[in-house]
Amino acid sequence: MALALTVLWLWFIFARSALNAEESDAESGAVLELLLRFFPFLTMHLVRKLAHITEYGILGVLLCLDWKWIGKGNVLLPAGVGLLAAAADEYLQTFIPGRSGEIRDVLLDFSGVAVGIAVLLLLFRWKEAKHRAK
Repeated sequence: MALALTVLWLWFIFARSALNAEESDAESGAVLELLLRFFPFLTMHLVRKLAHITEYGILGVLLCLDWKWIGKGNVLLPAGVGLLAAAADEYLQTFIPGRSGEIRDVLLDFSGVAVGIAVLLLLFRWKEAKHRAK
């Protein structure tokens, strides 16, 4: 199940990257307009960067769950796959009108993967500690 969700999530990420600059700006603008109701300090730049971290944080969690399901306990493999996905995503954008692939966005995306993996590991450790305490 997690593998299917991962594939769907990657499709979502790459579909966002396949939007041309005008479509991407419109989508980000709609998200910003919604979020400004609750967080009036947000800017378009911040929303776009938070989107990178959020999208790839979710990917990091899903990749970790995939490898846990397959029986691998090492987070290096899901982290590596997350990094490859980030690099491929940015490379894809070099072919889209008005978009560009940026190394700093690969690093930002990978940071999201790392945050997602770290949060998941902390939750697993908290759950194990809680279980041992009983």
